Amino acid sequence: MQFPFFSSLNRRAGRRTPKPLIQHRHDVTVVRRFHGKKIPKWSQVRQVNKILSLSERKLIRWSTFAACVGLVWFSFLFVGQHRTPVAAVGGEYIEGVVGSPQLINPLFATVNDVDLDISRLVYSGLLRYDQEQRLLPDLAAQYTVSEDKKTYRFELRQDVIWHDGKPFTARDVAYTFELIQNPQVGSPLFVSFEGVQVTAVDDYIVEFTLKEPYQPFLTSLTVGVLPEHIWLSIPVEQIRLTKWNLQPVGTGPFQFKKFVKDDTGFVRRYELQRSPKFYRNAPYIQDFVFEFFQGYEGEFGAIQALREQKIGGLDFVPSNLRDKVKRKHIEIHTAQLPQYTALFFNQEKQPALQTLEVRKALVYGLDKDRILRESLDNEGEVIYSPVLPGFPGYSTSTERLPYSLDEANKLLDGVWKRISAEEYREKRRGEILEELKKQFLTTVTTSTTEGATTTPAVEIPSSTLQLLEETATTHLNEELNEAQTFYRQDKEGSIIELRLVTADTPEYAQASQLIAGFWEEMGVKVDVERVDPKEVARNVLKERDYDVLLYGVIIGSDPDQYPFWHSSQVTFPGLNLAQYVNRTVDELLVKARETGDVAQQSDLYSKFQEQILKDQPAIFLYRPIYRYATSDDVKGISITRVFHPADRFVNVTDWYIKTKGEWH
Repeated sequence: MQFPFFSSLNRRAGRRTPKPLIQHRHDVTVVRRFHGKKIPKWSQVRQVNKILSLSERKLIRWSTFAACVGLVWFSFLFVGQHRTPVAAVGGEYIEGVVGSPQLINPLFATVNDVDLDISRLVYSGLLRYDQEQRLLPDLAAQYTVSEDKKTYRFELRQDVIWHDGKPFTARDVAYTFELIQNPQVGSPLFVSFEGVQVTAVDDYIVEFTLKEPYQPFLTSLTVGVLPEHIWLSIPVEQIRLTKWNLQPVGTGPFQFKKFVKDDTGFVRRYELQRSPKFYRNAPYIQDFVFEFFQGYEGEFGAIQALREQKIGGLDFVPSNLRDKVKRKHIEIHTAQLPQYTALFFNQEKQPALQTLEVRKALVYGLDKDRILRESLDNEGEVIYSPVLPGFPGYSTSTERLPYSLDEANKLLDGVWKRISAEEYREKRRGEILEELKKQFLTTVTTSTTEGATTTPAVEIPSSTLQLLEETATTHLNEELNEAQTFYRQDKEGSIIELRLVTADTPEYAQASQLIAGFWEEMGVKVDVERVDPKEVARNVLKERDYDVLLYGVIIGSDPDQYPFWHSSQVTFPGLNLAQYVNRTVDELLVKARETGDVAQQSDLYSKFQEQILKDQPAIFLYRPIYRYATSDDVKGISITRVFHPADRFVNVTDWYIKTKGEWH
């Protein structure tokens, strides 16, 4: 408020009004001008702070700060409620794999897990499984089955193209199965399509005609289809040698990009890229890469690469290395597999195994619970037959031979005579020494009789004899296990010796060591031979080169036991690894294939199980759990049950790394 009287006195007295008072009057005047107006001018707003007290100014500042925080919080809340992150195209996923690709070709891929993994991403089949393990059309649009269950008619999709841009037709389907049926090709799938007639009715209709009904036939049509326009010009004898086995052209969600080899020819890296014209929903991940390693452990192993984030996933996590894989940003996925690990007896190669009492004794002599516990950290399930839980014919009431060293020795004592370890060591040492002497004399005689007409008598010097005796002792210590207290010999005086062959993996290495130890307690000499996993199919299974084979069998999506136990499958590429021949079993397996009645099929497999346990052609050890790992950057993975490790890719088109916002 202004007071004119005092102002007049001040002027009369020659005094000037103090500047602070003048400034205050000006601020009040500016504020008064705001009275009655809704929106102040900026010049007015600037002056408000000058007429407020210190406490009032602090209150204004805190109120302004709270309002800003509230506005930011509200913005985040609004965005969170109305904008959702969704999968976007892009990103690179690198999976570490122990092994290397050989034939990325659906006709041969089933014998190599690496080949099958890549084939599943590059190729498509007429049918496919979804993540719920339901059988759905894939390259087929729809299909019908005749009343007699012998004719299957497929109408194909007309929007499918090969990765090289050529159209997909029924001729491609017919050509693929004709190749499988050609014995010269040597496909492991031959038995599944033997005698099946395949006809391309027109460009988009194909028919399969069976000689007899085969209930699981549809499940075999998930195999990938090859492009006829590429493979037709390749002679059958060169199919395994062509570049298309490493540079495949398919119709799957990913297409070949490139691969990298090292100086030794080992494929170190294999790159696929997203196929944007994939006929179903194209995948989100742009580049799908496989990085190959010689092993899991070590400085340059797959696990170390995962921990250093050089790779984003691991195709398999061994149970004994699980703790090394566990990390904050790594997710370990587990799934049940229709698979079992067993010891297959090759009765054709080892006569000692032809006696039922011997095979039973070897069953009694194994502590399966301990083998599972120490080789798989107890992550699995002990089994007693090839019919797994959940499959037709499975029963818990079948006879199960328990672990009993007394029963094992009782059976073996009736077949083989015992011989003490000391007696056998001395006998064996003498045999080795005699062999070394013969080698020495042969070498000396050959060098001294060149050009001579007679063979002079040669004596071994005492110093050389002493060296040979020391060498014999060294060989003996390497050959025999000092912990074995006795051995067994047959009627001819020969020691009973079993050659146990398996893949050189951590799981099988541990299991084979335990198995050898159990059998040595029974007096059986066991020679364990571990083979590079990549060479098992080529050198071991093909030649059936083993007395006993420790191996894992994946049954697959249907209960069909024909490929593993029918007598027609005793030779490669058949999978009757026990060389088992039983006409009753053959009849049961054929009938089980033909019937469509679930109850009858279950009864047939139950009888099959009883016969297998009666004959003991193998020892069924355990069913393992499949485990793999990925970085938590990879989203959309949703698998709990698979038929094969490659089925982890069953919903790979839903996997994603990149995201984008979507308003709603």
